[in-house]
Amino acid sequence: MKVNALIFGGDARQIEVGRLLMESGIHVYMAGFDQAENELMGAQVIKNEDLSYKSMDLFVLPVSGVKKGGVVDAPFSSKPLFMTKEIAESLSEDCIIISGIATPVLKSIVQRDVLYIFEREDAAILNSIPTAEGALMIAMQKTNHTIHGANVMVIGFGRVGTTTAHLFHKVGARVTTALRETGKFARAKEMNLHPIYMESIIDEIEYADVIINTVPALILTEAILARMNPASMIIDLASEPGGTDFEAAEKAGIQVIHALSLPGKIAPKTAGEILGHVLIGAVKEWKKERGL
Repeated sequence: MKVNALIFGGDARQIEVGRLLMESGIHVYMAGFDQAENELMGAQVIKNEDLSYKSMDLFVLPVSGVKKGGVVDAPFSSKPLFMTKEIAESLSEDCIIISGIATPVLKSIVQRDVLYIFEREDAAILNSIPTAEGALMIAMQKTNHTIHGANVMVIGFGRVGTTTAHLFHKVGARVTTALRETGKFARAKEMNLHPIYMESIIDEIEYADVIINTVPALILTEAILARMNPASMIIDLASEPGGTDFEAAEKAGIQVIHALSLPGKIAPKTAGEILGHVLIGAVKEWKKERGL
């Protein structure tokens, strides 16, 4: 039985996902990739008006999901790409809708279960590797000193925060980790990091040369930014809207980079392979759990 998958927008990672899906015997259609047809050998690049949504078994949205106004990231498309309620309703009941992350807009458009890849432990941990490497690359490019010996503060000690703190520690930085849980405090201690609780950021931030935020909530407020060394920099890895008061940072003359979708920018092949393998495994589990 032929299985059809529609990859609906996305960056270079989705090209690799498409390749892996084809290798597993799935017929792949791609919307929003008309400017990358040479890289899509075997996949069928189609225009929105030519789509037959009803025949799709898998509907794959980008890692970033659906943004305000229904916008779907599609850097390889000559036209904007939008996810609508009409599209969602035209998909068959058996079609599995897949997205990297959940967004309020996606939840309002799709009135059924969605398979969110980055809610899975395997995807989040593996994807944290290219994210951390991207943060290190930015820090090396945008500072005038070595990372070895630098004071680096990593805010958040989840999957991305832990991998990032570990990597910076390995290259010789003095790493402070800001966190909330006592268990994670102990883990950071065990890793030879310097853990602090979130409430202490305002007292410790003046000593940091590089601040890396991984928390998707406003952490670096105007009051905290006022205590920073203006020569320091912020790399905000958190999904939109980030965890930094960007306007206050600009007024204070602080260099801040909102580094979104780093895996797709610095290591699209590896990141796409991670995404593709996890996606294939996740779909199998999804079907098994639902007896499909």
